[in-house]
Amino acid sequence: MDRDDAEGAAAAAEYFLELYPYVMATGDTADWEAMSHSQCDTCSDFLEQARTISLRDDVFSGGTVAATVDEPGRYVRDEATGLQPLDLTFEQEPISIVDKDGAEVFSTPMESDTRRVEMGTLDGEWIVVTIGEIPS
Repeated sequence: MDRDDAEGAAAAAEYFLELYPYVMATGDTADWEAMSHSQCDTCSDFLEQARTISLRDDVFSGGTVAATVDEPGRYVRDEATGLQPLDLTFEQEPISIVDKDGAEVFSTPMESDTRRVEMGTLDGEWIVVTIGEIPS
């Protein structure tokens, strides 16, 4: 993440996504907030979900994420915007959320997918600008 090239962008993107279960389980959103661009809708949705879980005193378990960017240098960094596009593949373990009475209110099976992540920089640090579908 200390690098200012595609490898650094890839490391930051992987780190960001792998924080998911920690953020959801603890409600500690500080790193995610610092790494999220204000216009990143997926980032905002994740942050809102973490806050809701915390406010309701729900318990989040599972969801461990293994994220990889196999080819960080596949795309050229956009000179005009400074954005570094990456194709990030992840596997996420099953998730369970139970309420304070112990009733399961949400669950998902194991999931794997590839997403386009666009990374930018703010004050010399990598931030997530978008997470979305890979364009056709």
